[in-house]
Amino acid sequence: MNHQMSKSTTKKNRNRLFCCYYANYGNVEEAARKAGFPIETAAVDGADLLRKSVYQKMVADYRQALQNETMAQVKTGLERLSFGRYNDVLQLLLAEETLTSCEIQSLDLYSVASIKRDKNGGVEIHFADRQKALCSLYEFSGDAAGNAAAQSLLEAIASTPTEGGDLE
Repeated sequence: MNHQMSKSTTKKNRNRLFCCYYANYGNVEEAARKAGFPIETAAVDGADLLRKSVYQKMVADYRQALQNETMAQVKTGLERLSFGRYNDVLQLLLAEETLTSCEIQSLDLYSVASIKRDKNGGVEIHFADRQKALCSLYEFSGDAAGNAAAQSLLEAIASTPTEGGDLE
């Protein structure tokens, strides 16, 4: 009985995680994989959850919370670009046999800006610029906001005329 309860709790947590990831990423399969569903059935499992009103409401609630925090979504995207892994891209690049469409769809290619195949069969993969993403992420940090606020304060003080005229 205790094992059953634990298994049920784990399933509920996984479903909640799916809803949160789906609200954030907007991709059923990616959200399901990140929540811990098997790669082979992630898209179907995620779609099945979204058919249930309780999970539709949960996604809507998460989206509402995220919409109120648009900057949180931007920050999440920048974090994925800055610190994301390239394992799936390397798997795609180094695959000796052509991957099936199901296998390709299961890859995390978020950091890929473009993929080009030349007429000789070569492949070019361009990634999002991590350094630019890190700089943008820094701008979201408290230090950048604090520095900008301090700079604005100094500019405001410098442009405010003194009451008795110039100090000498």
